[in-house]
Amino acid sequence: MIYEYHSKSLKIFFDKSAIFDYYDHLNANNMVSKSSNIITKTSGFYLVTNEILQHMPETKQNEINLMNFFHQHTSVSLSITENAVSDALYERLFEWLIKYINKTLSRDDYEQRNSYHRRIYDSFVIGVLDIYGFEIFENNSFEQLCINYCNEKLQQLFIELVLKQEQDEYESENITWQHIDYFNNKIICDLIEQPRVGILAHLDEACQIVGTVTDEIFLKSINKVFKNHKHYSSWELTPGDKIWKNINTNKHFLIRHYAGDVVYSVDGFLDKNRDTLFDDFKRLLYHSKNSILSLMWPDGEKSITSVTRRPLTTATIFRNSMISLSNLLSSKQPFYVRCIKPNDEKTANVFDQIRIEHQIAYLGLLENVRVRRAGFCHRASYDRFVQRYKIIDCVRTKLHPYGPFNKESASYICNELNISNDVVYGSTKLFIKQPISLFELENKRTEGLQSIVVILQKHVRSWKQFRIFHREISAIKIQNFYRKYRAQSYINQLNELFNDRLGKNIIWPKSRSSFITINNLLKQIYQRWRIKQIEQTLPIELRSTFELKLLASKYLQQRPLFFDRSIYQEWKGDYLAQLEENSRLNEYQKSINELRTKDNFNRIIFSTFAIKLNSRIKMDERAIILTDKYIYKLDPKKNFPVKKSNISLDDVIGLSVTSGKEQLIVIHLVSNCDLVFYMQTKYDRVGEFVGYMAKLKQKSSNFSVDVQRYVSTNITKHKYVINIIWDRVDKIEFNKGSSNNISLVLPDGK
Repeated sequence: MIYEYHSKSLKIFFDKSAIFDYYDHLNANNMVSKSSNIITKTSGFYLVTNEILQHMPETKQNEINLMNFFHQHTSVSLSITENAVSDALYERLFEWLIKYINKTLSRDDYEQRNSYHRRIYDSFVIGVLDIYGFEIFENNSFEQLCINYCNEKLQQLFIELVLKQEQDEYESENITWQHIDYFNNKIICDLIEQPRVGILAHLDEACQIVGTVTDEIFLKSINKVFKNHKHYSSWELTPGDKIWKNINTNKHFLIRHYAGDVVYSVDGFLDKNRDTLFDDFKRLLYHSKNSILSLMWPDGEKSITSVTRRPLTTATIFRNSMISLSNLLSSKQPFYVRCIKPNDEKTANVFDQIRIEHQIAYLGLLENVRVRRAGFCHRASYDRFVQRYKIIDCVRTKLHPYGPFNKESASYICNELNISNDVVYGSTKLFIKQPISLFELENKRTEGLQSIVVILQKHVRSWKQFRIFHREISAIKIQNFYRKYRAQSYINQLNELFNDRLGKNIIWPKSRSSFITINNLLKQIYQRWRIKQIEQTLPIELRSTFELKLLASKYLQQRPLFFDRSIYQEWKGDYLAQLEENSRLNEYQKSINELRTKDNFNRIIFSTFAIKLNSRIKMDERAIILTDKYIYKLDPKKNFPVKKSNISLDDVIGLSVTSGKEQLIVIHLVSNCDLVFYMQTKYDRVGEFVGYMAKLKQKSSNFSVDVQRYVSTNITKHKYVINIIWDRVDKIEFNKGSSNNISLVLPDGK
């Protein structure tokens, strides 16, 4: 089906011999006979242009120091290239075929599935690995080394997953166990594959050396490295061994595999390991108009100036493939099917005992059987065991029906069936020796399921009663919906009454007795809405502070000036950040930035110049700064440094202001050392300061604002009364009078 579907695309692989027909026309000087018919026929197979193909088999192109050189092919190099192209075509066709089959077997909507469904789908995948067994021929070469190395890796994985893992589990569970000895072939795998020092690593190194490195030189090099290795031998290391009789001793070495001793001939090792396919052919096949052929040669996309890395050797590719296969198999649940070959004649009912015993020995079947016979037929964690069989002993396990379960819970069940003698308790798991005990557990569980039927009947009866209850709930819901309908009708009546009008002179309609609570809530909502409508009539620059002004008006009912002047002013808050208010703006901003870095406050809410009353009843010129965390007193005469310590807003318990037009503010503190200052401005900003402070202390229950003609304050924990005197003076003065009186003298007309 695959061939029929891609008949045109795959035709190139079944006619790959076309280019080799072109090689047969070499003349005596090793030059290609440039027959246009042959070139046209071959280029048609590969879907490339005649110009590209014409010079391809004749020469190879190299780049040295950014200069291109063309080298003439010989008959030997062409023969090597012919084999390399044939091998590469077969290999890449095989890889493409595997990917296509896997894609065909996979679900079409796999990529559209989310990660959870992909994980569920992957957990049900079954893979089958079928490989050649050990190959021990009369003449064993590089191919047999790779196949036998593959079997060594799979045997190592078998040991790790079956034998070692089985026995390690018993040891980790602290179970008394008679250890079964087995041969661990990791030492053989390391001999072949270990990086830098293994046989394959030395083979790669020999292939990369420029010069006349031969197979015999490679053999001598590994003889020196592995002369003391007990699983490696050669004639040079053990010349007296009978195995070297009738063998060319300069070209053979021996590896003692777990399946037996194998003698390998190094003849052709280097040639078989090298990648002799020139990049010219890769670029040729990449530029084919056949989409699948071009897709199989992505390395041909690179130009000659960018291809500098030496291609991987066959040994490296095979070793990487085996490591990847081992990692994949280690992540799965393996099931082994060991096949025994009864004879070499492929004859029925004939069993070669020596041949069979050899296979049983090197497959490790005897050790596997010993481990299984000495092991247990069933094992399970305590939690899983009790969850499945707790129905057998419901009386004791019902106290903790959902776990966690432990060894004690599992022992209750085993004692109930009198199978404790056939059970071994580990640290986290329970192990059952005989299958008959497991069958007894399953039979008792089946009997216990009858009680589950009774429970199900109870749930059915409960469900029926729930339906009756549900009908009653439905009736109540209908009543609620009717009440909501009546309430909605009342709301609609209000909407019609107040439609497009503020409703100042409209009489509120009478409501039912059941609507008293909701009617009061509606009045509050209406009042808020009316305030919002009034806010829309204000200028745009005043709307942003409208909420603050409403909050300030709550506290300044006894200060008529607020409603006459301040409420209609634009509130800017940080006045000292404006050049018209503060001529030393740069020094002020620098000081504020230092304070922000030090105390980590967010923003400045209000600032102004003021005359502050100190603890000695003297006056100081200060800049009062209100932030979202602290109140600062800065000295404007000295680059705005902080005077004394800052005042936390948590320490503020209230304010006191006069009922007249004076800009006097007293901030009452928990320490009874109040902050008293008079703002130096021709505008009324007392309301603005009160609004901002009230907003910051909105969540505080003990905050208050006192509005009186005469203001009381605590200075150095002594109580004083501040009297306001308007007189013909040039500047503002604080004078200490008799007893506990302080006079604030203001210039007349201000």
